[in-house]
Amino acid sequence: MIVRSGRIWRQLILALLVIAIVESGAALICRFLLAPLQAIRLIWNPDLEEARKNWDALSSAADDEIGGYRVSDAKHNSEFPDEGQSCGSAYGDSYVGGADVADDEGWVEQLSHLLGCRVSNYAVGNYGTDQAFLRFRRVHDNSPIALLGVNPNTVMDNVSQYDGLLGSALAPTAMKGRFLLDSSDHLTWLPRPRLDRDGFVAMNRNPAETLPHSYFLPDTRDGPVTLGFPYTVTLARAALMTRLRNILMRRAEWSSLYAADHPSGALRLMAAICQAFAELAKARGERPLLVILPIAHSFRERANYGEFEYAPLVAALQAKGLEVFDPGRAMIESLAGRSACEFFVHQRPETRLVSSPVPCGGHYSTVAHTTMARLVAAELRRRNFINR
Repeated sequence: MIVRSGRIWRQLILALLVIAIVESGAALICRFLLAPLQAIRLIWNPDLEEARKNWDALSSAADDEIGGYRVSDAKHNSEFPDEGQSCGSAYGDSYVGGADVADDEGWVEQLSHLLGCRVSNYAVGNYGTDQAFLRFRRVHDNSPIALLGVNPNTVMDNVSQYDGLLGSALAPTAMKGRFLLDSSDHLTWLPRPRLDRDGFVAMNRNPAETLPHSYFLPDTRDGPVTLGFPYTVTLARAALMTRLRNILMRRAEWSSLYAADHPSGALRLMAAICQAFAELAKARGERPLLVILPIAHSFRERANYGEFEYAPLVAALQAKGLEVFDPGRAMIESLAGRSACEFFVHQRPETRLVSSPVPCGGHYSTVAHTTMARLVAAELRRRNFINR
């Protein structure tokens, strides 16, 4: 009996030792991989001191209604400096605004040159499709054409209220409202919460309490996993996340959100926002065109799986009878067999393992902007938006 009891104790001690080793290893992995995992927000371990400093530096720059940075006028166009006379207007994020290229090299400015008239550029960096629509609602531009540039990754932003949960800095400019969609496809804007410094820090400590309607909350189906004991569970949950699986499968991180049955309702919401933009444009006497903006992840997914990840959105918009232009295939054809990396400013060969055959990213290059301008100009003429 004593021998058997001793054997049980040895087995128990061995089991506890194995558990301790596994848990210690998981903790080391979590800590070692914390930076890259936080870069895409698979792990939630907010630096509250960073959040506090960012509030002090940026709270006065945030737009209380739309979220993001407060802006007023359209982007300056040196070729057509008169903002009062334009033949069109454009809305969207930094891919419309022309980030990382010279001011006159953005596709909207090059489009203006090709058309011989000003296309006013009201894009704002880091805007979701919802925020671009709200800016359109605020601007009241009187030009006859309204372009909405749709970045496919904003399918994530539209269902979220805080980009800090998606990899952005923990800053007040990363916080916004969001549209809620009822069973009749009616949009209701849920405003950005009004917070002070302490409230913003508390929101980072417990986002669900302040942002209950935001998707990607920590420890939800698609949200980041809170770092903590047991680390084995933390690591396992992070490893099983759909977003990580998409990345490892060389798909767009947000690819799954374009499924019609995704629990976020992201596809239906994005289509409804685009429809609302088009309907408001028509009510103002403007003719809308929804312009899809394929990014590096989009070309990667098409190369690996034969279709752009945003294809369900294009189909949904067309089913609503909306005018939508997807330049993706034409952009590929313009390359004549060359790499789609020519379209992007950052070449990242070190990521080839998970980004082949398009190991690059960042904003559009001048090549992409020139190609987009040419394709959009041709499409506007083909659809009789313009006669010149």
